[in-house]
Amino acid sequence: MITPDHNDKELLETIASKLDGLSIKQLEEVDYLLSAYMDLSEPQEGNKASMHLYGRLTGLKQLEEDQVEMSLGPHNVNTYGVAQGGSLYTLADVAIGFMILRRLSENQKVFTLEMKMNFIKKGSGSQLLALPSIVRWGKTTIVAECTIEDSEGDIVAKALGTFYVVN
Repeated sequence: MITPDHNDKELLETIASKLDGLSIKQLEEVDYLLSAYMDLSEPQEGNKASMHLYGRLTGLKQLEEDQVEMSLGPHNVNTYGVAQGGSLYTLADVAIGFMILRRLSENQKVFTLEMKMNFIKKGSGSQLLALPSIVRWGKTTIVAECTIEDSEGDIVAKALGTFYVVN
C-alpha cells in the first residue's frame, strides 16, 4: 500500500511488485490503461474540452463534425465479445455532450439530466461511430439524440436525452 508520505523510489518499487507475475494478457491490459492515461492531448480545434480519462479508458476519440468513435477491445466489450451496454451509453453521452459544448459560450456548462437508450443490434467489429444531433435547443434545456453505427453503417443503438445548460 502506498502511503501519503511515500517517495518516488518506493512508489516505483510498489508498482513493479504489482506487475511482477502478471500474465502477458494482463500486462497488455495494463499497457492499454497506461496509454489511455498518458494521452493527455489538448482540445481539438473548436472544442472546449479534451477527452476525459474515462472516455479515453473506454476507447473514445473525437472526430470532426461532432462525431465520436469508439475502438472496440477488451476494455469495453462484454463476456460475449460485443460492445458492453454501458460503453455504448457512455459513447452516446460523450458525443452529445461534446457536440453541445462546441456550441456553448465560454462561461456555460452542460450536464445530462436524463438519457435513454435503445439497443438495436450487437455492437461488433473494430469500432463504432456516434452521430449526435440536436432535436430542440431551449433556454436552459436541450433535447438531443445520438445514433451509434457499426463499420457497415448499421444502427447498433439509438439514444435520446435531455441536457441542462448552466451559466
